[in-house]
Amino acid sequence: MTHIEAIRPVSVPGIFITGTSTDVGKTTVAAAMAGAFRRCGLQVGVCKPIASGCPKWPHRGSATHLSNDDLMSPDAELAATYAGLVINESLMPYISPIRYAAPVSPHVAARLEGRPPDWHIVNGAMDYWNSHCDFLIVEGAGGWLVPLDDQYCTIADLAAAIKLPVLVVNGVYLGSINHTWLTVENIRSRGLQVVGLVANQVPEHLDFAALTSLEELPLVTRVPLLAQLQCHIAANLKNIPVEFIDALEPFARECWQQTQSRRSLSK
Repeated sequence: MTHIEAIRPVSVPGIFITGTSTDVGKTTVAAAMAGAFRRCGLQVGVCKPIASGCPKWPHRGSATHLSNDDLMSPDAELAATYAGLVINESLMPYISPIRYAAPVSPHVAARLEGRPPDWHIVNGAMDYWNSHCDFLIVEGAGGWLVPLDDQYCTIADLAAAIKLPVLVVNGVYLGSINHTWLTVENIRSRGLQVVGLVANQVPEHLDFAALTSLEELPLVTRVPLLAQLQCHIAANLKNIPVEFIDALEPFARECWQQTQSRRSLSK
């Protein structure tokens, strides 16, 4: 069994997308962000290093013995679709290297299925994208401190090893200021840059708690609120509303321009 510290930093530009909790909509944002960077004319790579709750391919594996290759990864496949990638069995190890069936925290799923995460597989995925994309979008699992293995390494440890700037997806509800601020402060404590917040699943009609959350979040966290994505009936694991891509495109273009400027200065 390899330790998560075996993961090497990514060498291409990119962002790591995390959330304040599970089901806050990281996948929606990752897919929309992939579409936004693709509009910049870039070859976009996507990777969800570890995923649980993955459905089994009907023609592969058995209920008692599963491998990564026996499982689908709908979250990663959605982002890959909007990155313009052709999804097939040869690409799956790079967009979703570690997959578990159990819909629980990854460390529990690994224990149940008797397959501790092999971080060398994640390194292989990162090495692939280092030479096959201009910009890499990495999506975490669950929230920032979700455990991944029996050493209780977390998504935070994974992001710290990969060393990409972090984008935080947050909800808008009573308590979201606390959840978001805690996440941002822990990210900073690990020496990582927080590039922005994306408020997702924003109600069409905001109550006072939601309205004040949107106003206060950038002030208390000192992180720009990049977009507010409303609850949308068409947003699912098969489709991303074009309005979401539109909302994130300005950030994608500015981010890429800054990347190019830094490269020019370093030459």
